[in-house]
Amino acid sequence: MLNTKIDWADSTWSPVTGCLHGCEYCYARNIAHRFGGWTDSDGDMHHDEILKNESMVRELDEPLQVFREGQTIFSGKWQKAPYPYDFIPTFHRYRLDDYIGKKGRNIFVCSMADLFGSWVPDSWIEEVFVACEKAPQHNYLFLTKNPARYVELINNTDFFAKAKGNMWFGYSYTGKESKQWWNPDYNIFVSVEPILEPIEVPRCKWLIVGAETGRRKGKVIPKREWIEQIVEDCRKYEIPLFMKSSLSDIWGEPLIQEFPKELKRS
Repeated sequence: MLNTKIDWADSTWSPVTGCLHGCEYCYARNIAHRFGGWTDSDGDMHHDEILKNESMVRELDEPLQVFREGQTIFSGKWQKAPYPYDFIPTFHRYRLDDYIGKKGRNIFVCSMADLFGSWVPDSWIEEVFVACEKAPQHNYLFLTKNPARYVELINNTDFFAKAKGNMWFGYSYTGKESKQWWNPDYNIFVSVEPILEPIEVPRCKWLIVGAETGRRKGKVIPKREWIEQIVEDCRKYEIPLFMKSSLSDIWGEPLIQEFPKELKRS
């Protein structure tokens, strides 16, 4: 478990890393490539190329190690490899108990993956849910670009149907082509990041909005009127709204950063 600069969560926890969606604006892929790889006993560094075959996923019961060079030939250190297979989906099973005994937090689960991607085995998701049940003092926030997987798991598994009230199921929504999902039996939130066009606010219990970051060619800068309409709709439907810091320059006034009452920080 790691403290995070993500302003709508207290910590991140990534028992699964890697993704096959291939989004061109993905920050996580860049991080995984920058810090990816592992070092074998001969001191050689290894990397995996991005695989297109969805059956090619990795599982680790124990961490691999990586040697990070220091500023001089005499410095450097060994550490657990955070992304040994770069951005190939990987289950780090040894991370499942990272948070037991910690003070209650709002935890963004799998910030470096899509736990509900079509390539992720049901068994991985179930093991993560079991780990969440062992530490009920936390709130767990999941986020996917594939909300259809939520529906599939609700209809076909027992473990998802028994999801606890401290679990929040989010999905990414970027515009008219994005699919919406709503189920009153679950805590559902929506992340509109990046905002690529004017949107209709989807039905949810919490809405997070943010602009695209980085220096990608063709980067979309949202218009203020798009944000104004989102604010108006959230007020109309009584949906708590959280503006990410990436909107500061566009909004030009104090950001609206609201939490649902169940997630309010002490």
